[in-house]
Amino acid sequence: MTASATYRDYADPGRIARAIEQLAGFTEPGRPYTRLIFSDEFHAARKWLTESFKNLGLDCHIDAGGNLIGTRPAAAETPSPQVVIIGSHIDTVPAGGRYDGIAGVIAAMEVVHYLNAQSLELPFTLEIADFLGEELNLWGTSCLGSRHMAGLIDAEMLARKDERGRTLGDEIAACGGSGIPPTGPRSDAAGIRACFELHIEQARSLEDAGADIGIVTTLPAIERYAIAVNGTAGHSGTTPMAGRQDALVTAASIIRKVSALAGTIAARSNEYFCATIGKIEVLPNGPTIIPGRVEMMLDVRSTGDEAKAEFLAGLSAALGEAGREGCGIDRTLLATSPGAPMDSGLQAALGKEAKALGLAGMDVASGAGHDSAHLSRFAPVAMVFIPCRGGLSHCPEEEADPDAIAKGAAVITRSVLALAEENGAC
Repeated sequence: MTASATYRDYADPGRIARAIEQLAGFTEPGRPYTRLIFSDEFHAARKWLTESFKNLGLDCHIDAGGNLIGTRPAAAETPSPQVVIIGSHIDTVPAGGRYDGIAGVIAAMEVVHYLNAQSLELPFTLEIADFLGEELNLWGTSCLGSRHMAGLIDAEMLARKDERGRTLGDEIAACGGSGIPPTGPRSDAAGIRACFELHIEQARSLEDAGADIGIVTTLPAIERYAIAVNGTAGHSGTTPMAGRQDALVTAASIIRKVSALAGTIAARSNEYFCATIGKIEVLPNGPTIIPGRVEMMLDVRSTGDEAKAEFLAGLSAALGEAGREGCGIDRTLLATSPGAPMDSGLQAALGKEAKALGLAGMDVASGAGHDSAHLSRFAPVAMVFIPCRGGLSHCPEEEADPDAIAKGAAVITRSVLALAEENGAC
C-alpha cells in the first residue's frame, strides 16, 4: 500500500453518490424514504442489489437467514481459506433516511471495486452482505438476518404474526431463507477472520469534533418491551368522567413516568442510558370512544448493567402505581441484545489506516444497535462511523457526504489489505 495515497485512490465519491440515489429511489410513492422489510420496494431494491453484486463478479445467494450474500472467492491456491465479511442493510424505518444502512452496503461494494480495478486476489473469501431486516419491524424483532447468522432466532420469533396475519418465518422463506430456527451460529464461524460495517453515526460527536472517522468501541445492550394497558371502552359523551377506565390516560401517565425516570438515571450515571416509548396504538381509536386498550413499545438501551437494573426496578414500580388507576397493565419482553464490545485488534487496524490516509479519527461508543452486535457473538467485528449532518437520522432529512462514505470505505479497504498482508498476500 502506498504511504502517500489518499482516500480517493481507494473509493469513488461520485460512484457512491450514484449508487445511493439509485437505492434510495426504491421507496413508497410519496413517502420517502420507506423501504420496509418484505415490501415490494424492498424486493425491488434487493433485485437491483443482486444485479449490482453480479456486475462486480460476485457469486450471489440468499442464506438460511434471508441475507443477500455476494461472494468473492479466495485466491485459488489458498488452502482452507478464511472469510472476511463486510456489509450492512438496505431496509428502512417508515419515512427514514437515504443513508442508514445503504451507506454500509455501498461502501462494501467500493472495496470490491478497488480489488477488481487492481486485479488483487485475497488469501481469504470476501463476503459482501445485505443483512435482512436490521430495522425494528412489525414482528417486534430487529436484525433478523444477523441474529439468524449468529444462531439467535428461535421458533417463537419465527411464529409471530403481524397485523395482517403474516407469519415471520413464512416471509423469510418467501424471500429465499429457510424460515426455520438455526441450530447455532453459521457452520464456518471458526474460520471468520473479521467483519466490518460502515454506518452513519446517527449522532453529532464526529461532526462537532471535526473528525472524519469514528472507530466504534462498543454497541449498547438493547431490550424491547410490549406494554399493554387494558381499560374499558365507552361512549365519550354518555360515560361520566368519574370512574372511567381510560386506557390512554393511564398510558400517558406511564409515558411521562418512563421519560422522567430515564432522564434522572441518565443524568447521574457514568453509563450511557436511554429509554423511549416511540410506538403507540390506541384501540378502538375513534373520536367518540373512550380508549379501551393502548399498546406501546418500550426501547431501553445501556452500556452497563447498573443503570438498566435501576430503571427496570423503577419501571416496575411505575407500572404498579399506574395500574392502581383502574386499568390492567401487561409487560412482555419482546427482544433482548446484550452489549457488544468491538474487537480491539480490528479497532487498532482501522485507526492505523485512517491515520495513514491523513484522516482525523476518534473513538466513539454507539447509542444505536447494529447487525455488528450479533456478528460479534461469533466473530471479530469492527465498525466505522462517518459523520451525518446535524446528527439527524431515521428521518428524510438524514444526510451524509459521499466523500465521507468514501473515506470510510477507504479505511476498510486498507484494513482488508492489511489482513491480506499478514498472510503474505497483496
